[in-house]
Amino acid sequence: MTKNMNVENLKEKTAKGVEWGFIDNLGGTGILAVVNLVLARLLTPQEFGIVGMTSIFITLSTSLVDSGFTGALTRKATVDEKDLNTVFYFNLLTSCVLYAVLFFTAPLIAVFFSQPVLTGVIRILGLSLIVTALSIVQKVILVRKLDFRTQAIVSVVSAVVSGAAGIWMAAAGFGVWSLVVMQLLRLALATVLLWLFSRWMPAFLFSVSSFREMFSFGGRLLLTAVISTVWSEIYSFIIGKVYAPSVLGQYSRADKFRNMVTSNVSIVMQRVTYPVLASIRDEKQRQARAYRKILRTTVLISFTSVLGLAAAAESFVLTLVGEQWVPAVGSLRILCLSGLFIPLMMCSSNIINANGRSDTTLYLEIMKTVLAVIPVLAGIFISMEALLWCTVAVSAVSYLVYALMVSRSVDYPVRAQLKDIAPYFVSSAVMASVVFCLSW
Repeated sequence: MTKNMNVENLKEKTAKGVEWGFIDNLGGTGILAVVNLVLARLLTPQEFGIVGMTSIFITLSTSLVDSGFTGALTRKATVDEKDLNTVFYFNLLTSCVLYAVLFFTAPLIAVFFSQPVLTGVIRILGLSLIVTALSIVQKVILVRKLDFRTQAIVSVVSAVVSGAAGIWMAAAGFGVWSLVVMQLLRLALATVLLWLFSRWMPAFLFSVSSFREMFSFGGRLLLTAVISTVWSEIYSFIIGKVYAPSVLGQYSRADKFRNMVTSNVSIVMQRVTYPVLASIRDEKQRQARAYRKILRTTVLISFTSVLGLAAAAESFVLTLVGEQWVPAVGSLRILCLSGLFIPLMMCSSNIINANGRSDTTLYLEIMKTVLAVIPVLAGIFISMEALLWCTVAVSAVSYLVYALMVSRSVDYPVRAQLKDIAPYFVSSAVMASVVFCLSW
């Protein structure tokens, strides 16, 4: 009786978590998407390209600030004040060191890209590292409670306020600084709200033993996150160096449109299902059934959305951001094809990490990064289009390897995974073909 009650309680919490997770993304991230559409009409591709040049440095530094402790804290069976405070102070110290590095190397980065304005942009955006460090523990506390309702409220409020500020600054002629201030203000507001809602305050505690215990698991997640960041941001880095800022701006716009679907779906499912899958890691059959349902749900939502976006790309871009962004249409369609595999790989890494095999996800990220050399070389020596098509091929091969690792983690063979995915792909492809014909 108790087991059945626990099963029903877990199902209810998962369902509510998914529901509020999508409200979070449709609210917070959706609002930011609308704001970015408005900004795309007020600003130029070059200004978006300049911010895109900072992406690999800020994102990589953010991964180092977290250092894998978010995953370690979330997965740990019991967490006490010693654990929370150890993570808090380590994250804060790391963020301050990394900000100092970014501050003093900003002029060198500006020279590398031949964009003097990058010095100031990086020094201001770099403050986001310290702001993020101040909220990591508070967010983990809410995740462990499966309290995604509060996180949704935080996301929506911070997105509305920062978005309004960004639009006002862009309309007033502040150019690239409107994007910088908007990003920093959103993180600052979210941090303040998380402190208020979590009701947790740090104490003067730090445990070396607790640090070692969590870092033994989180350290591999850190390396995984670093390599994943390099893999995802290396294309922007190369495009920013080899091509003009406006080309990077067009690519970044196409990538953001693609990520409106792929990343949002992936992040929601990953954030909600990771603690669930981790909580039943000792019940392998039950975990396999749960993961199969998660995979099907993710594929249904992501495939339909991504292929639909690819089919209506031209009308979508013209309607939302105008003619100056039409060059992004071709990139968007190809990126959508590679984007089919992103939610699948994130689902795979979720179940592997939930079973404590962060070493496996590390190896998988190393594999992806090595394969990423192929698109990079294509972009340098051939063309942007060659880079994008090579990305599709690399993503497809990478997913097959991920699926193989999943089959070794739970009783879910690769053939069964592909068999579950196939019907959704076929139906989504038919739908996309109809939409494309109507749009054309």
